[in-house]
Amino acid sequence: MNENNSNSWIKKLIILGVFIYVIILTAGLDWAAEHSEVGITMRFVWLIGLISLGLILPIGFMYLAGNNETERRKSDKKWFIIAIILFLVANGIPIVFYLILGISPGFFLYVQLILFGLIPAFFIQPKDSKYRILILLILFATIIIPIGILVNFTINDLWYAGVTDKTMYYLSFWGLLMTFFYLIIAIGFKMGGSSRRDGWNVFVAGTLLQYSTLEDFFYFFLNGQPLPGTWPWMSNFVINLEALFGHIPTDLDLLIFCLIISIIAVFILFDGHGYIWNKIRS
Repeated sequence: MNENNSNSWIKKLIILGVFIYVIILTAGLDWAAEHSEVGITMRFVWLIGLISLGLILPIGFMYLAGNNETERRKSDKKWFIIAIILFLVANGIPIVFYLILGISPGFFLYVQLILFGLIPAFFIQPKDSKYRILILLILFATIIIPIGILVNFTINDLWYAGVTDKTMYYLSFWGLLMTFFYLIIAIGFKMGGSSRRDGWNVFVAGTLLQYSTLEDFFYFFLNGQPLPGTWPWMSNFVINLEALFGHIPTDLDLLIFCLIISIIAVFILFDGHGYIWNKIRS
């Protein structure tokens, strides 16, 4: 293994470790949201810690990628515009399925995930590194902070207003905050000089790990709670797991699902598909 490959693997292992740490943070915040007895202090420790990483990690990933200027092509701006158009199309997927058809998008959400990943893949890199950091600051201030505040308001509703419908909490936390969290991290990685494919890989792999149900296992383990045995609420997961398994998912069912999605995420992060594609082409 040459030095470049070795460094690449080390970087990917660091990224994988960061993703797992983020999932642990989300598990802590999720527990606090549903258990007000943890107290306001711990709730803000988890929430502020997670939100602050929305700035720290994109900048950190930019330098992890080398913070080098990438080679520019005439088609870069065209592909960035196409990526934005496809991003907007992808946003229509949950709207069509949830609001118009009244059903879960299921595996179509993975199509949305693939299209979302085009934004970091084709994000334009400013030549001056100061402008790169400025862009990440703007994204943090205009996206991560407002959505983080929205998440806090929805937790307030659960704690103090007696709200039992958690739709807004799930939408703001999982549908918005964590999706854009990984999107901006991947943008930072791309602006640091990563390849288009690696920018896409980082976003898709991070999001897949976040929604692999690994967080659900941490939710119980980190708080010293036994696994529930069955998971009937997983019929409302991104994919209806009750329909997928043909019965209410058990601990073993969920573990199998988690392992499969996690393995796919790691395969993408380490660019296994790129390696296979290059072998086919050669």
